[in-house]
Amino acid sequence: MPSNLSPNTTKLEHGHHDHDRHADDEHAQEHHHETSSAEYVRLGLMALIIIASLSGWWRHFMSRDWLAFVATLVGGFPIFEEALENLRKRRMTMELSMTLALIAALCIGQFLTALVIAFFVLFAELVEGYTVGGGRRAIQNLIDALPRQVRVRRAGQERELGTNEVAAGETIIIRPGERIPADGVVSKGHSFVDQSSITGESLPIEKVEQSKVFAGTINKDGVLEVIVEKIGRDTTFGKIIEIVEQAEKSRAPVQGIADRLAAGLVYFAFGAAVITLIVTRNITSTISVIIVAGACGVAAGTPLAILAGIGNAARRGIITKGGLYLEQLSRIDTVVLDKTGTLTLGIPEVTAVRGLDDSTENDVLQTAAIAEQHSEHPLGEAIVRRARERNLPLREYSQLRYSPGKGIVVEESGTRIMVGTRALFEEHGVPVPTNALSEGSDHSGAGETLVLVGRDRRVLGTVTLADQLRAEAKEAVNNLKTQGYRVILLTGDSSDTAKTIGRELGVDESSGNLLPEQKVAKIRELLRAGRKVAMVGDGVNDAPALAEATVGIAMGQGTDVALETADVTLMTSDLSRLVEVLAISKRCYRVIMFNFWGTITVDAVGIVLAFFGMLAPIIAALIHVGSELAFILNSARLFRQQSST
Repeated sequence: MPSNLSPNTTKLEHGHHDHDRHADDEHAQEHHHETSSAEYVRLGLMALIIIASLSGWWRHFMSRDWLAFVATLVGGFPIFEEALENLRKRRMTMELSMTLALIAALCIGQFLTALVIAFFVLFAELVEGYTVGGGRRAIQNLIDALPRQVRVRRAGQERELGTNEVAAGETIIIRPGERIPADGVVSKGHSFVDQSSITGESLPIEKVEQSKVFAGTINKDGVLEVIVEKIGRDTTFGKIIEIVEQAEKSRAPVQGIADRLAAGLVYFAFGAAVITLIVTRNITSTISVIIVAGACGVAAGTPLAILAGIGNAARRGIITKGGLYLEQLSRIDTVVLDKTGTLTLGIPEVTAVRGLDDSTENDVLQTAAIAEQHSEHPLGEAIVRRARERNLPLREYSQLRYSPGKGIVVEESGTRIMVGTRALFEEHGVPVPTNALSEGSDHSGAGETLVLVGRDRRVLGTVTLADQLRAEAKEAVNNLKTQGYRVILLTGDSSDTAKTIGRELGVDESSGNLLPEQKVAKIRELLRAGRKVAMVGDGVNDAPALAEATVGIAMGQGTDVALETADVTLMTSDLSRLVEVLAISKRCYRVIMFNFWGTITVDAVGIVLAFFGMLAPIIAALIHVGSELAFILNSARLFRQQSST
């Protein structure tokens, strides 16, 4: 029986994951049964006629149970209609085999049997449609969660307006208990906000002036005044809805296998029926073979399991862009981790400033801060922050050249300032004194980074910065290793820093001094060795490596870049979410494989029993429907299953 999920194949274009799935497009155009009151009425009437037929009342008025005959034709019309449509498209489906079984039962006078079979088949489809509809309703609930009205301050007065009337830059007022309608920045007020719809965090997050807030989250306590930055589909919440909608329509490769198995079972059922008829010459056994071999819970359960896995992850603040990536996650054996912003908080602090020769600490810090004053790199921001704490004036520069993984060069007051690694200085022909590196290493500890600062052809000194490891990083790495993953640390920081942090976390391998292209080369090396690689980064500097890996996972904190860059986005920077999404993918794949082999087993055993005349058509129908419902419900439990590692 085809799934009611009926996803239209969507081609997700992303880096090297741009897979051509047009071959499955036609097969994906499944007929979609919309659950309506008419279906409930139809099944109710069919049930009443079954009960009446079992009582035998018709024997006083007619020689045959013509009421059951008519009820089969009228009630089973959806089955016949879909079978005819599939026949026109030259597609072998379970509806076609069921139609033949029903016609055969009617031809040999088993009207009640035919009616019961039709009832069970339609009942299974109804349950399937309701279960899959739960996934669609969850998406609709997300859409409906955004408020339709918003309180806006205009010309000094508050007024109620429709959300679509609000523009970026306006100030909106959010009272306690209200859902925030837009992305923005708090301009006034103090409160705690429930961000579980975005990040999956269970505890409310404190919001003060200049804090970012997201649409779809709930203000718990105080009144907040928020300057609107994005509204509607442009918000992070809107992008999440869009991604989940697209993910629901996407098809995983395993779903194509399930569809082909369903079609293959139809041919197998017909073949088994022909053999049964030739050998036994028993039409009843032949009908039973067709009915019982029509059980194909994997075709219905597979898309449901994928939808459930995507939905389960989304509730935890893990956004998966489709079943393709959920399936690929289940096969991952190697996890590659970036350091800054992934294993560490990404908020480094200056721990030491050293001047060489006659350069003072302030000279070194001020020179570095002039070059870094417009930088968005965490190390640059930390240097500028410390310079401003010391009230050092920062003059503007005229030119800037950025070398990824090495540093920056600017022109200021007719001189050239360089801030970065030894490789940057050597590239520009500036000799680096050995005492600069040796003195710096004396003051660098675990997780610290040394930055060289120079002007023209002279090294002025060094700035040492340190970043703190995330509290959950060690536990997350340990959980990954316990589950059998190989864990690798790649970073642009020094090799000593990489090795120190690697030892502290217990990773299998760590490499430092890597430029972005060298990270990509490392990923390619692992892929060539046959590894299935998940790359975890911040979604900004690691974009090339994220795209190259089997699955790219961004630690997003709700950023647009993370949502657009990666195959999977962790909306919070809690590394335990990484362990959870890998566990969800494996559970999803286990359920699909159970349904796969379960379907084959049920059909094989049922055909043998029917061949030897041990299954009446009604019992065969019960097995057909019972097994399908069991596999559907097995997939549906993923909607409710709690995460476990």
